[in-house]
Amino acid sequence: MPAADASEARKEFIRGGGLIYPFRHGYAKLAHLLDKLQPDEWRQDEAVLGGLVMHLLKSGQASRAKSYLHAVNLEFEKTYQFELLDLLLALHLGEPVSDNKLASWRRLERALPISNALLQGLYYNAMMAMLVRLLRLEDARVAGQQAISCYREDGHSYLEHFIHIHLADLDVVDGRLRRAARGLRTAERCLEVSRTRYGNEEEVIEVIRLAIEYERGNLERVRQRAPDLRNSLLTGDSWSELFYQLARIGVMSTYFLEGRQAAQIELETYQADYARRHSGAPLTIDVLQAQVSHLEWHPNEAERQLEALDAAPIHSSIGQIVRDELQTALRLKEPAPSATPRGAIVAALQDAQRVRGKLRRQHIERAMRLALEERQIAPFIEHRDVFLGASARMTSGQFLRGNIPLSRLARQIVRAVEQSYVVPEELKALGFNSRQYRVAAALQSGSSNKQVARQLGISEATVKYHLTSVYRLAGVSNRIQLIDLMSNLEAFQYF
Repeated sequence: MPAADASEARKEFIRGGGLIYPFRHGYAKLAHLLDKLQPDEWRQDEAVLGGLVMHLLKSGQASRAKSYLHAVNLEFEKTYQFELLDLLLALHLGEPVSDNKLASWRRLERALPISNALLQGLYYNAMMAMLVRLLRLEDARVAGQQAISCYREDGHSYLEHFIHIHLADLDVVDGRLRRAARGLRTAERCLEVSRTRYGNEEEVIEVIRLAIEYERGNLERVRQRAPDLRNSLLTGDSWSELFYQLARIGVMSTYFLEGRQAAQIELETYQADYARRHSGAPLTIDVLQAQVSHLEWHPNEAERQLEALDAAPIHSSIGQIVRDELQTALRLKEPAPSATPRGAIVAALQDAQRVRGKLRRQHIERAMRLALEERQIAPFIEHRDVFLGASARMTSGQFLRGNIPLSRLARQIVRAVEQSYVVPEELKALGFNSRQYRVAAALQSGSSNKQVARQLGISEATVKYHLTSVYRLAGVSNRIQLIDLMSNLEAFQYF
């Protein structure tokens, strides 16, 4: 490239805003200018490095962007722009957030030019994501509102639409599904007003819309769309928490619809794709692996998998919430009160898990009443074993009398729970039903009859009753023969 052309390209880039050039003129024009610059000009000019990093982040090459930002022999004096780039890179990579880093980023706020609302908006946008990873959700909401204010001052509705997506995602995590849906509609309006498209904007919105669908029990839709959306996040816009949200609903929908083997394949795919897109260890996906083990009545395996994660903090709100729920379910920690709608439902179901009979039904009833406003079903599927021995009463209890919406929700929940137990094809061919499969799977983990009864929330007599049928169907005469038989089945090879 002739030096004169490269010089003109650099001048145009600087006049157009430097670091914020793509938000003023578009990523296509940015790529065109970058092509005209000298190959190593990014080493000599902080703004050019910023443009290169922004281009790579937008095109799904966060790991490559990191190699440029942290290259040796950079020939310019670093300013607030470099710190902001570091923050934006951390947003995309999903790397751990240290106390020192967070303190440095907080100081960065004072260094940003007051007159540049767009730069400030980018800062609050990224800080919102960092605070979400630290599970400081209310602080994250404040940062989100600050970002919206900055973007509106700048008249940048395209960037504003991302904040509404972030806020909607937080609402899904909390269980405020109607508010999340309103947030997505606002995001779509902002996108329409901006008349700007760079790639996968609609797909990013759809990820959160699918999360709402998952929470309301529409698993088939999630299973259908999740693979295409995952591919979209690999090559287009994404951030770690968005990827984790899709992984959560994608893996769990697959598990409840198709069983553990299909879910295992999904887990491995998300692990590989996370490393490809964001780099680093996908610890939240490892937590999902432990959740599947727990749902498959392998508490020891689930506990072992969680213990393996203890040394590394999980910088994801989704990962931390799932881990806390699992630790409580495995009785590794005491249940804690929650101020969120979803948390309150889960707490009621965890209370139900610890008792039997009438008390269990009362806790389940309380959970259903809490779920009615947002029509949430997913927490009940994820804690499905509390319904064992109680599901029939849940659709005909006194608490439903005269309450048609609650009665309808109760039937939907019970039906979704019953359908979530997927009997492996090998056992289905032997004539196993879902109840017999549950007992056999729990027994295969090495549990005693008493432990199986506690895991499934049934009596030891009921366990023995089901075992009689299980032995007959499997063609064995005792527990050891059954375990040997099941350990040779493909359905149990992952454990």
